[in-house]
Amino acid sequence: MDSPVTIAAVQLCSTDDLRGNLATCRRLGEEAGAAGAQVIVLPECFAFLGAKEGDKMAHAEVIDAARPGPIMESLLDLAEHTGAVVIGGGMPETVPGDTRRAYNTAVVVAPGKGMVGRYRKLHLFDVDIPGGATLRESDGTAAGEAALVVAAHGLRMGVSICYDVRFPELYRRLWREGGADVLLVPAAFTAHTGAAHWHLLLRARAVEDQSYVVAAAQWGQHNEKRRSFGHSLVVDPWGTVVAERAEGDGIVIHTLDPELLARTRRNMPCGAHAVTLGAPPPITVVALD
Repeated sequence: MDSPVTIAAVQLCSTDDLRGNLATCRRLGEEAGAAGAQVIVLPECFAFLGAKEGDKMAHAEVIDAARPGPIMESLLDLAEHTGAVVIGGGMPETVPGDTRRAYNTAVVVAPGKGMVGRYRKLHLFDVDIPGGATLRESDGTAAGEAALVVAAHGLRMGVSICYDVRFPELYRRLWREGGADVLLVPAAFTAHTGAAHWHLLLRARAVEDQSYVVAAAQWGQHNEKRRSFGHSLVVDPWGTVVAERAEGDGIVIHTLDPELLARTRRNMPCGAHAVTLGAPPPITVVALD
């Protein structure tokens, strides 16, 4: 990261109204662009969030910038209109030969270049929380197989989606192998798990990987079964939350400071000290009974 880059995280409460959701994304994306955002991050499920996992199949698209569906077209239009790199933080992408499942795909588009990258969510959220949500993402979603880092404006961005944030090994690879300066976490975190772990996990990823973290979140009541935590935010490489929106549709915008990033990594050279960059060290298991 050579110079300051202004990045915006969009927060909204998506429903099963595709057209309405995309209109809200356009309005908030234009607001971010007018405020000087060079990168705009939309949350997971920005285009559609139904009551059941299978509902999204009606809107799953073959991701093709030359022949875009309505979701992809909205991303391309937003990038061209604002001049910003746009990350659609999670949309349903068709899986060839699979009529039951779609990929949960973050798509990166740039003005004048179209789609420049895609990331298919690696970790799928299957939980049954007593007194909380019961969700089985794998019922309607196929897992991806590869990580993604995208470079723009001299900034290297590691892309992830929501539940990925609980798996630090992914972010360590984005930082150490991919050279990421900022870790993007578009999400639709449930209200129950978000209240317990959202800030903790995002700040931990920032501290351990000495990177900015930008999290664009869903918020509020989507339907009778689903409520999201909100709290879109930016965390700096020292683990400080420097910008946040707790609830409501809107944007969180912050200019990333290359000197702070460099100073943090220089003063606390964790990358040079890590002993697992090559072969992992052996593990000794001691049994006392």
